[in-house]
Formats: sequence, C-alpha cells, structure tokens
Amino acid sequence: MFDQIARFYDLLNSVLSGGRDAAWRRRAASETQLHPGDVALDVCTGTGKLARLLRRRVGPQGSVVGVDFSTAMLEIARRSVEGVDFREGDASTLDGVGESGVDAVTVAFGLRNVVDRPAAVRAAFRVLRPGGRYVILEFARVDVPLFGRVYAWYLTRVLPAIGRLLNPRSGAYTYLPRSIAAYPPAATVSGWLRDAGFTDVRVIPMTLGIVTLHVATRPAAPR
Repeated sequence: MFDQIARFYDLLNSVLSGGRDAAWRRRAASETQLHPGDVALDVCTGTGKLARLLRRRVGPQGSVVGVDFSTAMLEIARRSVEGVDFREGDASTLDGVGESGVDAVTVAFGLRNVVDRPAAVRAAFRVLRPGGRYVILEFARVDVPLFGRVYAWYLTRVLPAIGRLLNPRSGAYTYLPRSIAAYPPAATVSGWLRDAGFTDVRVIPMTLGIVTLHVATRPAAPR
C-alpha cells in the first residue's frame, strides 16, 4: 500500500494537516537537541523529509540514517535528500542499524503503522546512546468537542474522496483515518516509553491535538 501511494504521500500529509506538517517536523527536529557531529536515526523515514532536517542539524561532521520498509518511498528519498544513508529495514527490530549508538531517534507519522509498536519503542531504546533522545510525531484523535467532530468528518468523508481522485486503486485513504482512530491515547504511548526504560517522558499536543509529540530520554549511564 505504501509503495502504491509513495508519489502522493507528501501531498497527502499536506492535505491532511492543512499545510502544518512542515512546522510539526521542524518542531520534532528541534526536540532532538542534536548538535553538529551527532548521529541520528529516522525510523519510518518515508520520503525523507524529517531526515533532511536532521541532516541540517548534525552538519557535514555528523551522520543520519533513514530506515523504511517501503522500497518506493526510499527511492524517492534517495533522489530528493542528499547526505542521508537510506536503508530498507524493520522498525520493530532495527537489526543492523545504529549498533554503534545514535544520539537521537525520530519517527514521524510512522509508529501508527507498525504492527508491534512496543517492540519498535524498545528497539529505539536499544540503539540510543545514554542521554540520547527519542522523538515520536504522530497524528492523534482530537478531543476538542466541536473541532473533533469536524475533523472526524474530514478524515472519514473528505480525505477518502481526495484519495480516490489521486489513486483510485489504493485503499490507503480509507486506511489512514481508521489507523488514526485505532492509535492509542498519549498515556498508552507514554507507558510504552517508560516500560522500555525511557525517562523524562513528555507529551506535547499541537494544533488543537491533531498531532502529538512524545519526547523521551534514555537515561545516562551510572557513574
């Protein structure tokens, strides 16, 4: 499904977010607190938009790896983003990725699509260096009463119609609102983070709760 919609994916995110997705990614990149020379890992990297922002933060002295399971998404990322090592991989294991330790792990609009989400959180913890940050950017169910109803109508009625115009054969545009509705609340995600060993877990809702940032830290090694 993601291979089928790869060339429409960025447009879909912009439409879904009302053009706010770029600002959300900038905030996610900022929350990593990466510095020049650091190492970053972007999981479920898609077309590499967040990976590009991470690359700018670490500079030529640093490095960024982007991992995704969609070959079509990775093809677009490799064509459009320079200086990032894009690899095909499984977010729930991250086998062979970041074995030497990374300073920050990010995932934008991807954890929702992972089958074993707690395993993906544990994998991120494993590859992080002590003191490293994990930043999750994800769509959320909107709890604001009136706006929530309008947004739900938009997700279930308007977005699928737009999707059928873009790619009539893809079921992605009905899958997307269902996946948002099925994604657990912020408290559950925070629980996964704490169970994996993360500390300093913060939840940052943005744009009336359309998206949520989770920011957590792998504890520093004891002296």
